[in-house]
Amino acid sequence: MPLRTRRTSTPKHKAYQRYKPYLREDFAYACVYCGMHENEAGGPRFFTVEHFRPKSRFPQLATEYTNLLYACSVCNTYKSNDWPHDDPLAAGAGYLDPCEHDYDQHFGLAEAFVLIGHTAVARYMIDRLHLNRPMLQKLRRQRHEQAELHEQFVALFAQNMALLGEHLREAALTASQRRQLAKELERLRRQFERHVESWEKRWQPLYSLDDYR
Repeated sequence: MPLRTRRTSTPKHKAYQRYKPYLREDFAYACVYCGMHENEAGGPRFFTVEHFRPKSRFPQLATEYTNLLYACSVCNTYKSNDWPHDDPLAAGAGYLDPCEHDYDQHFGLAEAFVLIGHTAVARYMIDRLHLNRPMLQKLRRQRHEQAELHEQFVALFAQNMALLGEHLREAALTASQRRQLAKELERLRRQFERHVESWEKRWQPLYSLDDYR
């Protein structure tokens, strides 16, 4: 998961829950810790406003936007008010702010879609947040398989387009045959465009906060 960016300005609210709409957008509708997307979890009902520095220990930051994250309820529950150190990199224990640290430099993926830590603090987070719980491993596998199918479809489309193009260049074709091939070519193109559009929109949120009011 690459470095995240929070917006620099939001309306001021006395209740931290009011920041949820902004956090959803800033963190791409996904948990900042495990990466699960709202679409995979059933919507924003299963996500929370996460206090990076726990509000029970840092009450002055309870409504400070720079201390708020978007996390699934499971990761939020596992983290709770745990805060072992203010300098997690030096201590080798604690939590990395995804807006200050590129998680891709600290975490990697091993066989069986097991998340591994390249640094001590990453390994602490994996253990504390249970980032290799079976559901997450299953989701990583599904994403990988879906990406492979997408690549296969794109390759198959390119191959079929090339074959049809070769046929259309054959001088022996009748006018009727050319029309039929052109029609088939257009059908394939429309199918490909629908697939690409669906693939590019796969992470657009399927739910709104209003669905749960």
